[in-house]
Amino acid sequence: MTNIAVIVLDTVRSDVFTEAFEWLPGTWFDAAYSTSHWTGGAHASLFTGMYPSEADVTVADWALSTPDRVLAEQLGAAGYRTHAFSANINVSPAYGYDRGFDVFEGTRDTEYPKSSVFNWYRHLEEHEHPRLAYLTGAAAAMGRGYDTGRSLRFGVADALAGTWLGDDDDGAGRFRSLAESLSPSEPTFLFANLMEAHQPYRAPPSYRSGEPYDMGPAFEATLRNRFDDPDDALVDDADREYAQPDADRARTAYEDSVRYLSDVYREAFDALSTEFDYVVTLGDHGELFGEHGVWEHGYGVYPEVTNVPLVVTGPDFSDERTDAPVSLLDVYHTVLSLADGTEPDRRGRDLRTVDDERSVTYLTEYNGIATMRRETLRERGYTPATIDSVDVEYRGLVADGYYGFETDDGWREVGTSPIESPQEAMATLREAVPDNRDGDGTGSVPPEIRRRLEELGYA
Repeated sequence: MTNIAVIVLDTVRSDVFTEAFEWLPGTWFDAAYSTSHWTGGAHASLFTGMYPSEADVTVADWALSTPDRVLAEQLGAAGYRTHAFSANINVSPAYGYDRGFDVFEGTRDTEYPKSSVFNWYRHLEEHEHPRLAYLTGAAAAMGRGYDTGRSLRFGVADALAGTWLGDDDDGAGRFRSLAESLSPSEPTFLFANLMEAHQPYRAPPSYRSGEPYDMGPAFEATLRNRFDDPDDALVDDADREYAQPDADRARTAYEDSVRYLSDVYREAFDALSTEFDYVVTLGDHGELFGEHGVWEHGYGVYPEVTNVPLVVTGPDFSDERTDAPVSLLDVYHTVLSLADGTEPDRRGRDLRTVDDERSVTYLTEYNGIATMRRETLRERGYTPATIDSVDVEYRGLVADGYYGFETDDGWREVGTSPIESPQEAMATLREAVPDNRDGDGTGSVPPEIRRRLEELGYA
């Protein structure tokens, strides 16, 4: 049995990854695609070997609630010690992503909500004056049976976030320390999600070539760009001041954050590669800075979002690049194949064999917008019909040397299709994927989670 580590660099674009991570050894899969445009859907495929709609992890239901055993549960049953570290609230116990892990740890985002930790998110949401709220919160955190030390640390971190006194590391530094401390004495599977590249883009001062940048409600810009006259999208009595995000500032701050992540991860990788036989480094989705009139990663299946980094380091993965089409589904399949040598019974294929068979095709999915996002847009003055116009479903098709995808303006293509009718092939593949969505998982998002999701641009 082998030690395996899977590290997700959240929100890292493939083109930026190529520039910042040129030091990373192993096989680079240049035509790797996510199954989704957002964290939940991508991780659902990574953990289940199913498409997001098949695993019922979409914007209508964020929880990893499939009755089928997920990756960590399967590895645990095979005799593995399973360990997770996450800096992403979407990949946390709040949404069931601790299933099968012997140890699940991370940043303060993933430790909410816990009864032993004072709920700063809810407390600050309920108080109009932040300075006073921090004082009253500190007093409350020192009583009522809370873990005082941890609660106060969370409050201080929240108060200092975004200031020159704050910690600009979103968890990569803590993960580096974890990686350097690991010395497995039994077969071990390690998973991590690192958030440095996610907005708000706040690289440490020594990495900044510009100021940190927070795009704010980026989806509103995406929606407005769907209209020749954005005022047509508003209800009659709405009167809103609005400015588009600054693409140059956002891209600069983002790239600074990726460079920082690269340096921290390089040290973590050096430690991992001495203890783990295989290290899989990948992205879950990319990021948009106004291309196609879209910001961040909340809309569509554009290639800047779905084409993700993927590098596998270990035996049978030489230092080379391949343009064979692959998917996050293949990562799931490969991890299980490496773990016990058996052929998994779900989607995907072993990444060690992809150059032998290039005729495979994969889907990418955009399944509309979450109820929370609909509520936010309605509160900002947009009409129901306007919101419905972006609450649609789009699919893309990955094939050898080709990516075709649905957009507001019809079918778009990158490369030359090896298939005579790619849209028909996509429709056929989609029909073959069971749709297991029941949509009952995110009707009400807890306040302590919603506030953080809003800060990250998910509302």
